[in-house]
Amino acid sequence: MVVLDNPTPEQRTQAISALRAKLDAEENDYCTDLDIWRFSVARQLDVDKSAAMIKEWYLWRKSAGIDDLPVAQANNQHPVPYPIRGYSSVADANLTPGITVKEYQLKVNKYFGGGCWHKRDKDGHPVYIERIGRYHIKDIPKKCSMGELFEYHYLMQEFLSRTVFPECTQLAGRDISQQVVIFDLAGISIGMLSHIPALNMLREMLAKDQLYYPECMFKTYVVNAPNMFVTAWKLIKGWLDPRVISKIHILGKDHAEELLKQIPAHSLPSFLGGSCRCSHMAGGCVPSVPMCNYPDLPRKAFVSLRHQVQVSYAEPHHSYTCDVSPVDFDQRSPWGSPMSSPQTLQNYATWFGFKKDSPRSASDLADAPLARTRYMYMRFMADRGRGMVVEVMWQPFGAATTAGLYVQDEEVLIYPETLVDPQRAPVLLELKVPNRAGQLVFNWRIANFDEGQAPFPGPEEAQIPIVLEYSIDSEDDLLEEFQLPPIKRD
Repeated sequence: MVVLDNPTPEQRTQAISALRAKLDAEENDYCTDLDIWRFSVARQLDVDKSAAMIKEWYLWRKSAGIDDLPVAQANNQHPVPYPIRGYSSVADANLTPGITVKEYQLKVNKYFGGGCWHKRDKDGHPVYIERIGRYHIKDIPKKCSMGELFEYHYLMQEFLSRTVFPECTQLAGRDISQQVVIFDLAGISIGMLSHIPALNMLREMLAKDQLYYPECMFKTYVVNAPNMFVTAWKLIKGWLDPRVISKIHILGKDHAEELLKQIPAHSLPSFLGGSCRCSHMAGGCVPSVPMCNYPDLPRKAFVSLRHQVQVSYAEPHHSYTCDVSPVDFDQRSPWGSPMSSPQTLQNYATWFGFKKDSPRSASDLADAPLARTRYMYMRFMADRGRGMVVEVMWQPFGAATTAGLYVQDEEVLIYPETLVDPQRAPVLLELKVPNRAGQLVFNWRIANFDEGQAPFPGPEEAQIPIVLEYSIDSEDDLLEEFQLPPIKRD
């Protein structure tokens, strides 16, 4: 008897050979052994049913142009279709309005609750998180067509298959072709669970997934599920294959222990019980437009940026320095307690990111005027290249001299070197800066050959300069300019 989730190599080879014998030459050339095995498992090794499923799948892919979708991979400059954290084939990114990002993608992202491919589980599977409880459920059917939702969904599925799975396979040293999914229902209401148009969209999407992308799910965890979800789940189960249902785990608020059995704490967001915060990215681990945890900038925010420079592989570095003046805040810490608290001061020093060898101590901050954090944002993009490495330094001004000049204190690293892909789509970085006078020093450089997986350009292409455009703003100025709501950080 074949165990579908753990067959012997001989059993898998035999099943693939039997199914290939039912396909024509064109279908056989198109299908990988992994494709064949997925459809075999989906139909419980019934050769005739599996063959019929593959034939329909093949015709659909050809007629819908699925192979021509602009899927972000290491060897191209397509933008990522959804936020991602913790991979090297593409850099960490949020969805931003790049030139090739379609309007419907931005529209869907606006009404979805926030999602992200977030690192890997203990077995090497990619982890996908979706904050369903924050969806604008009623707006989705009204303002997004089924065609738009399907095209976006297929783009995400192809990104998973062509980019995420291959990297996970390479890292694990074995085939990884399934993902772990976490659906967070925190914030969901009875009105959302009973909204018929949205449920109809969900039913159609689940049907397409089971037909065209079978066996891509290792486990699914539905967390923060309220009691009222039981009724909706009875309905949804009727749309799913029994094999899919067996992999779904419904959990309430006490879900952390169960999630941590599958996912290491450093790969699980803190709001789900882990220790990860992804503080280097705007929006943290899972950016969410409905939750307003990062600025959702429109296209015009990346048009005519203030600074434009050229870098090249011969001269790959660029630096920019700007002065920052303090804002008239009350003299309290980011946590709302007086800055005189020794523990608060130590937390602040650790959070701010002093270098390990820095002689500065937490007590130094107690003497800093108006020592409260504020946020700066850097928008930038590049017209080509293989990615850029960014770091930001902070040089606080010390006491004034008798001549009225400020003495610069020790330089502090506040944003360590991070690889980003501004050639794919615009990048928005969020910087935490103390509320005192000083300078921010921004450093960019073209990624080295051992950073990321993008190929190096050929000799002729390497001679073409890379145009880097950027703007730097305070949070208040950025939100006011583009009429955005206040940022709500965890």
